Amino acid sequence: MSETIPTGIYGLDEMVSGGFPKGRIILILGGPGAGKTILASQFLYKGLSEFNENGVLVSLDESKPHYYSEMRNFGWDFQKAEDEGKFRFIDATRLSRVAMLKEQMMKEESHSLRGKLLPVDKLVESLQDKIKEIDAKRVAIDTLASLFYRFLDPIERRTAGVDLIEALSDLKTTTLVTTELAQLTRERTLSDEEFLVHGVIVMQTLFSGGSTVRGLQVEKMRGVSVNSNVVPYTIDRTGIEVYPAMSLFRDK
Repeated sequence: MSETIPTGIYGLDEMVSGGFPKGRIILILGGPGAGKTILASQFLYKGLSEFNENGVLVSLDESKPHYYSEMRNFGWDFQKAEDEGKFRFIDATRLSRVAMLKEQMMKEESHSLRGKLLPVDKLVESLQDKIKEIDAKRVAIDTLASLFYRFLDPIERRTAGVDLIEALSDLKTTTLVTTELAQLTRERTLSDEEFLVHGVIVMQTLFSGGSTVRGLQVEKMRGVSVNSNVVPYTIDRTGIEVYPAMSLFRDK
């Protein structure tokens, strides 16, 4: 069995034998509004506030002011954590789809590098520096989908994803990587990243009999025993809570 670290997220640790495998990469898949960013942020904040594990967030989607403002809604003061040397924020929105479109509109030279000329290399170097700076043990990348928008060619997109996952595996931090869930069916095609990472968690909104519920499933977690059932979870002002002992839908 792998050594684990507690996530601090109510109910989730119970599903993964006490926590995520230490030093591994966990992929968080979900549709828009599923709570991927919240889960990753809760993991980071619980680490620095309760488990003495500093953290770094790489944001490909949001600026620092917007992110800090959003997270204060859950009572998570990342600005204070940054001031105390427990947290670092890396603004990688330059690599996002919006940035790419702005470059095209302004007729600027594109920074969307191809193949091995990856902006991923610079991103990982910056991440390594921040990890060393505060001795971070937890990392979150939010969201991989924004990076993929930079690569129109499927082969280049695959190369970028594989290179990033392989680089992250060398960091020895426990890392959450969020990305979009393209298909909501059980027969969905697995992405290359799912085969490379240590664990996969799927978050989605499900519909049945006119009712709606949020469902979370631990699809895999190497090295630990897991509850692989689809279970309900909620998002409120304190963050995410998972209910592994509850049925997803009430019996009729």
